[in-house]
Amino acid sequence: MRRAVAAGVCTLAAVALTLPAPLAAAGPLAAGIAFYQQGRLVAAQAVFMKAVHAQPAQAQPRYWLGITLARQGRYREAAQALQGAATLAPRDAHIWLWWGHALAQSGDLPRAERILQHVLLLAPRGAAADLARQGLRAIRGLSLKTAPVATGFHPALDPRVYANIARFYNPRLLDKDAEVIGAAILGFSRQYNVDPRLVTAVIAIESGFSPTARSHKGAMGLGQLMPATAASLGVHPYDPVQNIYGTVRVLRGNLDRFGWENANLALAAYNAGKGAVERYGGVPPYEETVLYVRNVGDLYRRLREVYSAPEAKV
Repeated sequence: MRRAVAAGVCTLAAVALTLPAPLAAAGPLAAGIAFYQQGRLVAAQAVFMKAVHAQPAQAQPRYWLGITLARQGRYREAAQALQGAATLAPRDAHIWLWWGHALAQSGDLPRAERILQHVLLLAPRGAAADLARQGLRAIRGLSLKTAPVATGFHPALDPRVYANIARFYNPRLLDKDAEVIGAAILGFSRQYNVDPRLVTAVIAIESGFSPTARSHKGAMGLGQLMPATAASLGVHPYDPVQNIYGTVRVLRGNLDRFGWENANLALAAYNAGKGAVERYGGVPPYEETVLYVRNVGDLYRRLREVYSAPEAKV
């Protein structure tokens, strides 16, 4: 028997913001970085605070302090530290990226949007650009509002909802193409018992509903399937319906492997691979993965708020 929507909804717990810094680090910071990587955040914070006072003209101590504060959920303080780092290293796109993330998590969305747009000016292509675009998509999704649905349908079970979201993110889509995408999201989600709102959040963050999207690493299509993944599933990554099928299959496999009660690990595996999640015993400490899980999680929560689901089969 398929799970009810309510039973099959995945919970997203807080994600530890752990990642190696893009800046080279040595000397006084080494002890703090070691504490940080061990999860001893209070000790790491003390080292980085001391380094900030000892090296006020250096960006690295403020950067590490900001990341450590963000990992503790102290986003306003993190944003202040990262702003200082950005002032000292104004062309480091990764500092600006994390500054924008901290602002978004603290609720300052207009400013976060401006900072993430600036990342695209600093680095139009590459990892930082891809992550900035994902952050912008997450912020944009917070403005989604309930739209009229067909009579007798619950919002989460109406394919027009997903077609409308596709057009919201990609206005260049023809109506007929958006309708095909919406029907595929709901159809494959029901077939494999995955919350269609989770599938939608993944696609929105991954590609902004662009069927021809390609990342700097070579991921392709709506769900940004890697070539090996697409080949293993026998799908053409630039065919929207086949790509959605592949996306749902990968998500379902990750949920089966890591558990339905918490989507964080399934999302981390979608981004970094199952092996990385298993090696780290949780969300891997990669910048891309940490931000990805947070962005998809934020949008998924918003979709659950706006498009409710009944106690019924998906």
